[in-house]
Amino acid sequence: MNTHESIRKLLPLAAAGALSQQEQLQVEAHARVCEICRRELDEWSVYASGLRGLPQPSTPETLIARTQARILREREAAAVRWNAFTLCGLAVFSWVASIGFWMLVRELSGGHVEVLGTNLVSAGPWFLVSFAVASITAAATALLVGNRSDAGRVL
Repeated sequence: MNTHESIRKLLPLAAAGALSQQEQLQVEAHARVCEICRRELDEWSVYASGLRGLPQPSTPETLIARTQARILREREAAAVRWNAFTLCGLAVFSWVASIGFWMLVRELSGGHVEVLGTNLVSAGPWFLVSFAVASITAAATALLVGNRSDAGRVL
């Protein structure tokens, strides 16, 4: 691309005053010697001055507050969805881990671990105990997470 073409591409920006001082001087110097670019720069200057004369739109006073509130609502909804997805994933993981661990303990113990006259490796007691432990853990976690999120919330 030659100098004439590169200057020609800068003419609209020069007319709008959007070039650096060095680029502006370069365009003006070229326009003094090139009749085509001088006429085109004059045309663009008419357009730019006409655009400057148009009324500027005003933004509603509450636009920023409404936008911020909407973004916060969307973030909160996304966080709720993510929390639900995470909790479902953890529930599935806990069941898979419980079944896997039960099968491992049953295999290693030969199918018999007796405590207080109850074989803990049989399916009923094993899953009853694991359900109780999981429920207590889930309740404690829910209380901790609930207290932490309430403390950080702005009323």
